[in-house]
Amino acid sequence: MALNRQMVFQVTMPALLVALAMFGISLLGIRSINHLQADRDKIVSEHAFRLQKVQDLETYMRHIRLHSFLYVMSMTPERWAKVERDQTNFETTLGQLRDTTTDDGERRAIEAIETGYLEYRRELQDSTRSPPGPDRAAYLKWSDTHPIRHVVVPCDELLGLNRQAMKDTADESAREGDRTSTGMILLGVLGAGGGLIGGFGVAWGLSRSITRLNVQLQDVHAHLNHEVASLRLTAEGGNLQTMERQLGTILTRVREVVGQLQRQECETLRAEQLAAVGQLAASIAHEVRNPLTSINLLVGAALTGRYPNGLTETDLRVIHDEVGRVERKVQALLDFARPPEGEHHAEDVAGIVHRVVGLVQERLRQQAVRLSLELPTEPVTAELDRDQFQGVLVNLIFNALDAMPGGGRLDVRLAREGAGNLRLSVADSGPGIDTTVADRLFTPFTSTKTTGTGLGLSVSHRVVRAHGGDLTAANRDGGGACFTITLPAACGDPSRADVACGG
Repeated sequence: MALNRQMVFQVTMPALLVALAMFGISLLGIRSINHLQADRDKIVSEHAFRLQKVQDLETYMRHIRLHSFLYVMSMTPERWAKVERDQTNFETTLGQLRDTTTDDGERRAIEAIETGYLEYRRELQDSTRSPPGPDRAAYLKWSDTHPIRHVVVPCDELLGLNRQAMKDTADESAREGDRTSTGMILLGVLGAGGGLIGGFGVAWGLSRSITRLNVQLQDVHAHLNHEVASLRLTAEGGNLQTMERQLGTILTRVREVVGQLQRQECETLRAEQLAAVGQLAASIAHEVRNPLTSINLLVGAALTGRYPNGLTETDLRVIHDEVGRVERKVQALLDFARPPEGEHHAEDVAGIVHRVVGLVQERLRQQAVRLSLELPTEPVTAELDRDQFQGVLVNLIFNALDAMPGGGRLDVRLAREGAGNLRLSVADSGPGIDTTVADRLFTPFTSTKTTGTGLGLSVSHRVVRAHGGDLTAANRDGGGACFTITLPAACGDPSRADVACGG
């Protein structure tokens, strides 16, 4: 999975960087094009507006000339109203041009139009006071020398300036278009070059990864070849399909080696168990022989008549105790081979702990072991077999006391945990768990005691598992060992208020 992530990273990063660079350049190009287009549209719109207004000036100028000529021929209020309307339109349009013009040449043309228009108004006023006539030649002469002539030339000049500005704008737009096209072509060339560079980077990264992988394959081959002589790899490292086949071959061989190691481990474990069984048999024989020797001596003495009054009460108690020892040893073997089926009921775990602590009080006093007991004030219930669980707790406490023959401290704590569990811990201040047996502490026949059978913890672990819990062990930071039992709380216990119980 790590190799896949590394390959994906090496393949995608160069392409991603090139794509991001191209995307950024494209965004800048689009922004620049939009900005230029907006500016050009604004300039074209302004020139079109002024060109339209100049054309409107010439139109109103022609209207003034026509209507003023008609008014001179027939001075009526209606004809003069048309002249005034034309003048108003002319003046309004001229004012709009003056407000929107920024070019110095157009300003000078507008000033010339204003000067000519004032001259036109003065001459037209003189003509109305002394109209031409009365013959046709006089009217024609006045028409040829119409006062509007003072406005015609600057209006034509202004119109020419606006047309030239429109032409310049069109030329500039064409040049900007050419530059944009050139930029897009350059962008395409850069994109192609970036793609080539990115492809080269990807190929280079893949080549390096394949080379490293091939070296690792050869290294694995060198190690496996020592164990599996039939494994062969080719030296070709640049072909992914070949390397995939090689990996498949190595995987098959690794599975075979792992299978062999597992079989060897099982055989070794079996040998260790057989050796442990032999040791256990010797230990049981020793433990059983001693009580039988005592019983045999007492019974033999009674049979030979050495005790004419029979066995005394003390002799019978010795025989009873020795038989009990033998029975306990045999029962330990039976419990390990076939744990008895228990009947689970809702039991107060704190009450069981109190009962077990009461049983071991005398031994605690004899060994000068201080007891620290922490139990909840309210009942803590769990579904369990009382006798089996009590036996587990007795075994854990006795093991803790065996680890502290010269005194120490025994901590027993019971508490509720989240998710509806109970946690019972038995901790001592002894030397702790031997690291040589820590990983197989609950394995049968594992013990560091000279007289131990190695079955107590194994049986205890099996009993706790049968109750749906778990038994774990660990060394404490301050020294000593801690055994922890985790059990599910019984339905109805406050700790299972948020846990569904089947019924």
